[in-house]
Formats: sequence, structure tokens, C-alpha cells
Amino acid sequence: MKNKIIFVSIETLIDRAASGNLVSFPTYTIPPLPARPDKSAVIFLMKGRS
Repeated sequence: MKNKIIFVSIETLIDRAASGNLVSFPTYTIPPLPARPDKSAVIFLMKGRS
């Protein structure tokens, strides 16, 4: 699966994360994949893990 990178404002990123969407943002090391605790299964799905 190929994902498209979409750049959005910090406000949009927060709104999307609060709505349960998986988001990512740059850091000095590895980009994190924050998610609500009840949506953490999405991280495993996106990484292709079970």
C-alpha cells in the first residue's frame, strides 16, 4: 500500500488525531504515529503487523 503525504496545519492535525485518524509529524529522529488509545490497532494495520 502506498500512502500519500499530505501537509496540513497543526490545528488540522490535532482535529484529525482527536477524531481518531492516524497522523504523523516530523521529529529529529523517527516520525511518530500518534493515535488515540482506542484507535491504536490502526498503527499495526498501517505497519502491516498483527
